Amino acid sequence: MDFSILPQVLPYFLRGTLNTIIYCVVAFPLALLFGVILALMGSSRFIWLRGPARIYIEVIRSTPFIAQLFLIYFGLSTILFSISSSLGGLNLAVYINGWTAGIAVLAINYSAYEAEVFRAGFLSVERGQTEAALSLGLDSRQNFFRIVFPQAIPLMIPPFVNDLIYMLKDSAIVSVIAGFELTSAFDFWRNKYGSNPTPLILLVMVLYLVLSLPTSYFARWYERKLRAAL
Repeated sequence: MDFSILPQVLPYFLRGTLNTIIYCVVAFPLALLFGVILALMGSSRFIWLRGPARIYIEVIRSTPFIAQLFLIYFGLSTILFSISSSLGGLNLAVYINGWTAGIAVLAINYSAYEAEVFRAGFLSVERGQTEAALSLGLDSRQNFFRIVFPQAIPLMIPPFVNDLIYMLKDSAIVSVIAGFELTSAFDFWRNKYGSNPTPLILLVMVLYLVLSLPTSYFARWYERKLRAAL
């Protein structure tokens, strides 16, 4: 086991780590935004809102992540190229690359899971509190933002953090469409130093831990702070 290769590969691994962070920092807020919209649509009394939201959630959760990635990267780029060719204008397909496709699929995939987290969090607040708020003259919007949402947040933080950590690891799959992140860096150097992969494996594990553990500890601290404030 030769650790002398680590100084040479470390800059590439750090660059891959930075790209992993960028993927998640952009994709996870989008997943939360889409997720809360889906949760509200899924809780609507209108079937034309509730139906599409439930179909979307079930389809996304029931199909492989890599299939969704290929559909966006190859399928959407083909559609955009065809549209551009028929219009004779700018080639829109150039905007579908490893970055945009990776971020889009991470956001799309995780939005379905975050929608279920939001739905469970909203349902965890006792119905009696909503009835009391309405009886005191609050409308539905005020009840949601002043009563339901603040109490649901601490309950939703642990699953959100779990999903963020999963996203940090799932972002590795963008390497199959030439996206460069931590696992891509590992795979490149593993092919180059195939006879001595153990230091590379240990390095990539340490870097994933460096990403995951502070996130988990911060979330626990913030959850305790929120619970104390309620």
